[in-house]
Amino acid sequence: MSVILIIADRAQDRQIAIARGMVLGQKLGFAVQVVGFCYEALAPMGISEPKMQAEARKKLLARRKTEVEAEVRKNNRTGMRVATTVIWQKDILHWIIRQCTRKSYAAVIKTGSGTDSFLNTSTDWHLLRECQAPVMIVAEKKWRSATPIVAAIDVSSKLRVKQRLNREVIATAKQYSDALGCPLYLVHALHIPAILSELDLVDEQEQSNKMKKELEPRLIRLSKDHGIPLKQFRLKQGPVDKVITSEAARLKAQLLVMGTVGRKGVRAKLMGNTAESVLQKLRTDVLALKP
Repeated sequence: MSVILIIADRAQDRQIAIARGMVLGQKLGFAVQVVGFCYEALAPMGISEPKMQAEARKKLLARRKTEVEAEVRKNNRTGMRVATTVIWQKDILHWIIRQCTRKSYAAVIKTGSGTDSFLNTSTDWHLLRECQAPVMIVAEKKWRSATPIVAAIDVSSKLRVKQRLNREVIATAKQYSDALGCPLYLVHALHIPAILSELDLVDEQEQSNKMKKELEPRLIRLSKDHGIPLKQFRLKQGPVDKVITSEAARLKAQLLVMGTVGRKGVRAKLMGNTAESVLQKLRTDVLALKP
C-alpha cells in the first residue's frame, strides 16, 4: 500500500499538514505516517548531567507525542490506522531525506515555512531539490472541495526525461482529482522571449498560433493516453512561472501538481527553479514530482 509521510507542524502552530494529509490519506486510500520533531538545547539551561538530560528528553518527547496524537485523532474522521512517531531531532531536513532513501513514500506533506529570502534557502526549498519522494508544500488557506487541481506540464519538450515527468505529473494529478472529486486542468506555457517581440523580431500572436498548431498532435495523444478531454488543457502565452501561478490563481486551484528538477550549490541560490519561483508567488498547495 502507498504511504504518505506527514510532517507535523510545530507545537505552537496550527496543524495544517496533519489536517490536509489525513484527508488525502482517507480519499486516496493511502496509509499515513505522521512524524513530529522535538528538540531543546538542554545544556545551556543547566541540564548538563547525562541522566538529567535523558529524563528531560523523555518528558519532552512524551508531551510532544501527546500533542501530535491529539491532532491525529481530531482529524481522523474515518478511524483509519495512523502510525505516529516523535523524534528528538534538530535537523529535520536531513532526517526526512534519509528516511525517504530508506522507504518509498507516495508524498511527503509539509506546511510551507513562508520564510524564504533571496539569500536564505529554507527547508522547503532543500526538500524540493533533494528529497527523493514527491513533496507537497501546503498553504495555510483552507481547501475548497469544489475547486480544481491544476497540473503544470511541458508539452513542447522532446527530452525523454521531461516527457516521462509529464506523464507522471498528469497521472498523479488525475489520481488526486478523481479521489477528491474535483475538476482537473492541465496548463502549458507558450514562452516567447519578450525581447524578440520588443525588437519586432517576431509577431507574438502569430508565433503563439504557430506553437499551438505544432503542439496539437501531442495534446491529442496525451488526451487519449490519460482519458482527459482536450477542453481541460490550457495553452497560455507567457513566462512559465507567471503562466502557472496566474492560471492556478484564476481557477482558484486547491492544488498545483508540477515537475521539478533540483539544482544545488550557489547556482541554486542565485537562479532557483520554476517550482521555487512558483512557491514564492502562489498561495496554494503545491505537489512537486521529480523525474
